[in-house]
Amino acid sequence: MIRIMPRFITLAIALAFVGPLEVAAHHSAVAFDKENSITVSGIVTRFVWRNPHMAINMEVTDESGEKVVWKIEGPGTTVLSRQGFNRQSINNGDKISVVVNPMKTGKPGGLLLAITLADGTKHATSEDYSEAPSPAAQARRTIPSLLDYEPPPADETWQKREAKTRPSILPMIGNDPRQTGPGALDPETLAKDWPEAPFDLTGTWAFRGEQDWGTNYGVYEFKPHPQWTEKGQQIYDEYQEYAKAGKRFAEPTAQCYPAGMPRLMTRYGSLMMMQYPTAIFMVSRLNNEYRAVWLDGRDREPAASSDPNWNGESLGHWEGDTLVVETTGFTDENHLIQQGVFTGNQLKIIERIKVINAGNTMVTEYIMTDPEHWVGEWRHIKFRDRMLRADVREATCLSADNDLLPGM
Repeated sequence: MIRIMPRFITLAIALAFVGPLEVAAHHSAVAFDKENSITVSGIVTRFVWRNPHMAINMEVTDESGEKVVWKIEGPGTTVLSRQGFNRQSINNGDKISVVVNPMKTGKPGGLLLAITLADGTKHATSEDYSEAPSPAAQARRTIPSLLDYEPPPADETWQKREAKTRPSILPMIGNDPRQTGPGALDPETLAKDWPEAPFDLTGTWAFRGEQDWGTNYGVYEFKPHPQWTEKGQQIYDEYQEYAKAGKRFAEPTAQCYPAGMPRLMTRYGSLMMMQYPTAIFMVSRLNNEYRAVWLDGRDREPAASSDPNWNGESLGHWEGDTLVVETTGFTDENHLIQQGVFTGNQLKIIERIKVINAGNTMVTEYIMTDPEHWVGEWRHIKFRDRMLRADVREATCLSADNDLLPGM
């Protein structure tokens, strides 16, 4: 059901929505008609709770009785989570109602402003739809690309400009309710008396593929294989059929999905690491993928509000001269461990990391479990060697470029 309402009626209905919120930025904001609002009701067919944008697909019955798929773009996970919204708030099959800015083209889709869930709970993504909005809040900000240039005062210096645009409180304080403690790089966190780490991984590391011993150790793959479950065996057998016929098997990275864990750690090319007492940050040459290992003793993100992804959530601690990293919170969407081996949200990876050769070789034992795809633990050891004169450069995955590759 679709209902188009004048703006003042939409606002009157929306006054019941609670929780003041910031206006979120959107990649394609110019595609939406910000002067009009539409209420759409339908059945959820797909819900994605992920940064940078939440997304909802819903089946809507139009005025002619035909079923049409509406695609709704929402904010990042932070905005609605302030109101208690999380990835368990919507399930496929739920009947929901949304208020959106419609597409300028008239196609079925829009930018989320407010939502009524299947149980009647209401949430808003814009200040316009918060409780008792002020006149200032009701005035939407114009998209920067559509702003006409207006010269600032002639006598304005950058110092005056800085003063008039300065936040009321500095340093600024984040307002993500999922951030329950200080950030890993907050000055107060770094100033604590942290024990000295047994080693420092700061630097650039090259993967040791052991190419001449590929049959023994699998190069960048993990061999020998574990005992597959029925599902895992079926996927691997299908891959073998494709490979023997000279055909490409499913490769999510060809569509620019992240390689994710553990492939981030087992691919050729540079892996840059920056180690602090509270965290280790990594940037990979493989599409500049980012990974953080938190060492500040934080609790794991609750499942309901977590953002499942390809690198998961990595929490580390020291056991003597070994760094132990436990990673969970993976997505089950196009997550490939290696050719013919997919994984999902039951994956758990434990890494036990040591350094040898005067700090120039990193030894990592991987202990992986995923009862959906294999039985018991899948263990392996891989090496990375410190590399000088090898900074990580920008690398961008473009699906249009990948389409030019043979066999795609």
